[in-house]
Amino acid sequence: MPRIPRARTRPAPVARPTRLARVARPATATGVVLAVALTASLAALPAGAAAPPVQAAPPGGAVTTASAARDTGGVPDSTWVATWAAAPNGGTTTDGFPGYTIRNLVRTSAGGDRVRVKLSNAFGTAPLVVAHTTVGVQRLPGSPAVADGTLRDVTFGGAEAVTVPAGAEVWSDPVGLRLGAGTDLFVTTFTPERSGPATYHAEGLTTSYYATDGTDHAGSPDGAALTSTTTSWHYVTEVAVEPGASRGAVVTLGDSITDGVGSGRDRNLRYPDVLAQRLRDAGGVHARTGVVNAGISGNRVLLDGAGVRATDRVERDVLQRAGVSTVVVLLGINDIQQEPHQLDPTKITDGLTRIARDCRAAGLTVLGGTVTPFAGWRSYGPEQEATRQAVNDWVRTTDELDAVVDFDAAVRDPADPHRMLPAYDSGDHLHPGEAGLAAMARAVDLSALGRPGAVRPGRPAPVERSVVVASGPETVTAVAGRADEVVFRVRAVVQRPGTARGILTTTVDGVRTRTPFEVTSAGRRTQVDLEPTVALPPDAPPGPRTVRFEVSVPGAGRAVTQARLDLVALGCTQDDDVCAVELPFDHDSIATETNDADGDFDGLGWSYAAETLPSAGPAPLAGTVYAFGSGADGVDNTVRAGGQTIGLPPLRADGLHVLAAAADGAVDVPATLTYADGGTQVVPLAFSDWAQGAGAGEQVAVAAPYRLRAGGGRDAPPVNVFARAYAVDPARTVASLTLPDEARLKVFAVTLEQADG
Repeated sequence: MPRIPRARTRPAPVARPTRLARVARPATATGVVLAVALTASLAALPAGAAAPPVQAAPPGGAVTTASAARDTGGVPDSTWVATWAAAPNGGTTTDGFPGYTIRNLVRTSAGGDRVRVKLSNAFGTAPLVVAHTTVGVQRLPGSPAVADGTLRDVTFGGAEAVTVPAGAEVWSDPVGLRLGAGTDLFVTTFTPERSGPATYHAEGLTTSYYATDGTDHAGSPDGAALTSTTTSWHYVTEVAVEPGASRGAVVTLGDSITDGVGSGRDRNLRYPDVLAQRLRDAGGVHARTGVVNAGISGNRVLLDGAGVRATDRVERDVLQRAGVSTVVVLLGINDIQQEPHQLDPTKITDGLTRIARDCRAAGLTVLGGTVTPFAGWRSYGPEQEATRQAVNDWVRTTDELDAVVDFDAAVRDPADPHRMLPAYDSGDHLHPGEAGLAAMARAVDLSALGRPGAVRPGRPAPVERSVVVASGPETVTAVAGRADEVVFRVRAVVQRPGTARGILTTTVDGVRTRTPFEVTSAGRRTQVDLEPTVALPPDAPPGPRTVRFEVSVPGAGRAVTQARLDLVALGCTQDDDVCAVELPFDHDSIATETNDADGDFDGLGWSYAAETLPSAGPAPLAGTVYAFGSGADGVDNTVRAGGQTIGLPPLRADGLHVLAAAADGAVDVPATLTYADGGTQVVPLAFSDWAQGAGAGEQVAVAAPYRLRAGGGRDAPPVNVFARAYAVDPARTVASLTLPDEARLKVFAVTLEQADG
């Protein structure tokens, strides 16, 4: 399963599908609005690793939408609006994913009374068989489980299985699942046969789950077999809902800024996400407007490479979206600053003119945005700045556009307009950070979005009332003997007419705290995410506790769940609970923003950022307590695996916990645990690359939103530190741990869990 690579280089230009033909779609309205925002993107990628493979659809094969279930009525009478979408980069892996169950996680921007999903084989060269597809609300952030009562089978023309022709996309039948806006939805597919390349979107910045065992797990509520993760989306490219009377959908056509580079993983703070929240906050018909993302990192107006060039993907990624009413296209900067540089602004504006005219010919209104500043980015220069200014002059004055969105003005530094305002900069001087992305979303005039009456109401849905609740983590570990606060995650999925007002009551050791909440449900299953905090006094004794969470919503019902809180005695005597081993650190893997050249995790100049990691000292992570190293300048904080033997406190233990990560790909190498009696035990150190998701049996202990590059500051992608637990013979005393000779593996911490008695 491909994941976001450790570092990326600009893909070479590739062949692409032929120009896409207009086809029927669940919803598109005439007189709709297209906003073209011509802003910066991910372009020159860090050297040293390959980008995800991009392969073309069959020569001469146009992408078509094939489904017996698609709407056949007149477009103006459509009832469907896109609530989520992703633009495919291309195809990955020659054989696709035979025997894989992939649980893609998406977030709705608008709610609706029924759901449809679109499966894509746009870049495949052979028919794709999808044997089983399901949808369901995510039970809890970070979990592959589906919330109780929300799992639904998806059919295509009445059948569970569907064959998607090469180069085609398929709409499902409507599914009876009432979904609220801002709700995390799983779309799970099982593909039993070889068929590739698999159509995918690389930079999902969202954790999805998969299994490779050849078994259909699409209908699994708990997702227990889906132990591997990816931050890419596969096969699914759109979800549509019936929201009622709506102004349609906003499509954001663009590059890496639209795609979310500069925002954190699993945070849903891309600028289209923030725009969707603005519409929901505005209420009324605005709240029924969908916002969908058609950004592809590295995409250009004029050249293929990171996806099909923008001029040739408008049909698939804009005009075929359900109920499209607005598109914000962030394009142009990659043409300017990527190799080969396009420094003739008229060629860029000619491409933008083609996009605008294609959209106007389809009845859309076109808005244009200005290119954002990027002084300080590695390929910036006077010629690039002159081209940017010329493109912006065209955007601000041309008659080809119907209005202008000044993204340049929204994020530039008034004291140095060639640069982004530091507070808005992600750190690389090209991509806005989350504050900058929010500023861009605020620059969009909501009154320009959509068209009244673009989408008519669907059939009435029955009134339903329900409450389900889940909490996590299932078990939290904290250190006894010190004051602390423990934060839990609680997700309630509520459904009742109108506004749902409820109370979360958290109870531990007889102490209750009440947290009120309010959310617009409108009769649809709508998620509410809460983070109750449990305060631990310094005199709280070690031992387990039950934390009870009760959600009560008048007019909907109540639900209860619980978690376990373990207070452990930290120390290295047999009577303690856990022993954080003191390691002989010999490598500096952590740098600071003020000295980004201090560490060197991977040997290529990239490091973890101290600001994203736990402080030095005891750190409860992944169900135990580790002694985390210091991120201070000049201090070693990891052990580079080089065949050395680490002495362990002489304890009888029943668990060994290792905190580590690999560079330049995953590792799977044996360590040796030696007991005091001379016996040994193999400890398989299988750890993922720091820029990948967790593998089977592995936990993400620390998720860092960025890393640091020596001399370059903050850098994508997000990176992780992983944890693994190993069973140890509790009747024997441990003596030492001998690491493998594998310099790509860095060990952050080792903890022993003492045996009872």
